[in-house]
Amino acid sequence: MGKSYIEKRVIQAGVELCEQRINQKGTRITPDDIKTLKVKTFSPVMQGVYIALGVLLFVFGMWFQYMVGNMAVSMGLVLIGFLNAAYGIHGRPRQASAIPNLNLVDLSAEIVRAVAGEEGEMTR
Repeated sequence: MGKSYIEKRVIQAGVELCEQRINQKGTRITPDDIKTLKVKTFSPVMQGVYIALGVLLFVFGMWFQYMVGNMAVSMGLVLIGFLNAAYGIHGRPRQASAIPNLNLVDLSAEIVRAVAGEEGEMTR
């Protein structure tokens, strides 16, 4: 079953929430619980692009400071590069309820199946 990277991240976050609740002797998750999950909405490729661009700007700013000595320009480039890389690593998290075209009922069933499959493997 082909899933988008956002659905995979929602399922992964839901499995982690289930495991946390199982360890605390809690209840299973519901679609309402999935609505509160925060997931990264950048694709891995976009995250890589933001990180690479940030590193390049950071290095260019350092090189510019070394060659020209103009701190006003170089510190701006370094700061923009650092923030760009941090934004790429952070991945623009959003709540699952704010992401369009997500079927939360199907995702909660998939999460429960994934957790039940892991529990079955652990008892063998």
